[in-house]
Amino acid sequence: MNEQSNIHNTSFTAQRQRLLESLRERSLTTVDCRKELNIIAPAPRIYELRHNYGHEILTERVTVADEQGRLHRRIARYHLINEAKRGGDL
Repeated sequence: MNEQSNIHNTSFTAQRQRLLESLRERSLTTVDCRKELNIIAPAPRIYELRHNYGHEILTERVTVADEQGRLHRRIARYHLINEAKRGGDL
C-alpha cells in the first residue's frame, strides 16, 4: 500500500486517489465514501476530479438505508463515465 492510498492519510491528494481508484471499480455513494474510504466530504473531491483533472463523473440522487435501516433520500451516487486522457498527478 503506498502512502497516498493509505486509508489513514486524509490529505486531499490521498482522498482523490482513493476515490478515483474506487470509482474505476464501481459507483460509490456519499455513505460509501465516508464508511469505506475515510472521505467525510466527497463532493469537493469529486468537484476537483471533474474540474481540475478532467474526469467525467456523473452524479445521480438515490435513496440509501444506513446501518440502522433509516432511509436517507437524495444521497449522491457517483459514476466514473470517462477518465481524463491527460496525465498528471492528483
